[in-house]
Amino acid sequence: MTSLPQPQRDDWADRDPAPPAPLTGAEPTPVLELKGLIKDFRHNWTMRRFRALHGIDLEVRPGEILGLIGPNGAGKTTTFKCILGLLRPSGGTVLFGGLPLGVRERAGIGFLPEQPYFYDYLSVEETLLLYAHLYGLHGRAARQRVADTIERVQLGHKRRAAMRSLSKGTVQRVGIAQAILNQPRLLILDEPMSGLDPIGRHAMRELIRTLHATGTAVIFSSHILPDAEVLCDRVAILTAGRLREILDLRADGDAQVYQLTVGGLAAETVAALERLAGSAAQSSNQGMRVRLPGSHAVGPALDLVRGAGGSVESLIPVHTSLEERFLAHAGKTGLD
Repeated sequence: MTSLPQPQRDDWADRDPAPPAPLTGAEPTPVLELKGLIKDFRHNWTMRRFRALHGIDLEVRPGEILGLIGPNGAGKTTTFKCILGLLRPSGGTVLFGGLPLGVRERAGIGFLPEQPYFYDYLSVEETLLLYAHLYGLHGRAARQRVADTIERVQLGHKRRAAMRSLSKGTVQRVGIAQAILNQPRLLILDEPMSGLDPIGRHAMRELIRTLHATGTAVIFSSHILPDAEVLCDRVAILTAGRLREILDLRADGDAQVYQLTVGGLAAETVAALERLAGSAAQSSNQGMRVRLPGSHAVGPALDLVRGAGGSVESLIPVHTSLEERFLAHAGKTGLD
């Protein structure tokens, strides 16, 4: 269930959501900033304190889709609960649009929990009207907002269906609908693909893309890496409560890996190539194959091969998959 803003007068519903910060020469103000976010808990039996979040520094930029990925128990849901005020952080700062995140600021955030719960005997329309009232919308404004939102998430054919009769994917759509009733600047989705079949996952991806196209910033957690790779502008990898790496999936950075295949080299030259690459060479039908860690290593490697009288069979850029990057960090889970 989403966090509740303080009730407003009826004309609040007629206001447009705050527009994203204009793109000027300066960097726009992030929609959400986490600075050194810490959360401690006490063990239920021993009462000993343990740390679930270790100084998380993260920002969500205007209009982007950010994925927060990590294994079960990594701290993804705890991070969201600290943002929403469902948990009180033990340390650090949460800013929304550059301001401390209070009750009024949270009115600009929509939230879909991993397992949303709705009253079984209400219809879809009745459920959304209930949430509209909780957001401070009443009368004609509430009915119009609910009708518009139902069409937006393509639930028109289910508007009078009881919640108990809906499939998992349709319940997730109702969850999205209640999260966007307040026209949020930021949408937080906790494992939105969880339990969905391939058709449901595809429909959810398209819905997230549609929301993103309107300028809404989206942050969602997932352990389904292909979904994150397809949808996200950036991905933050979280394991054991620590933020390990933030990847820009839309940028062609200089850290790109290159696969170099060479022939006609003596063993000592191959060994020199391996030292330059930082990894062992592998034999293939075309010759010896080695991975270079970035464009900065390409020139020295080619000079080394040519200087030794070898031949360059191929040089191919290789994009490291999100799965490879994630697994490189996931091994640290048990080390902290």
